[in-house]
Amino acid sequence: MDLTFQKIIKMVVEDWKLQVKDMSDEELLDDRSHWMKHYGRTHYTSLIDEMEVDIHTITIECEQLRRFSEIIYGNPEKKKDTKRITEE
Repeated sequence: MDLTFQKIIKMVVEDWKLQVKDMSDEELLDDRSHWMKHYGRTHYTSLIDEMEVDIHTITIECEQLRRFSEIIYGNPEKKKDTKRITEE
């Protein structure tokens, strides 16, 4: 697969438009890295599926940065007091 940085960025933007932008703050307070390490790598049926899940992870973490000014790691219960820094 011949991927350029621009193609990857376009995939991230498309995933954000179709899925991540409409996720609630509650959904985004999960540790996506933990999920990927423990669950995300076991259900791939192809290299394309693997890449789509990785793109979705990047998109979720970018949205966490946008909304909360940090990527969420660890216990999400400790993050319940995280204040959203962007407007709805």
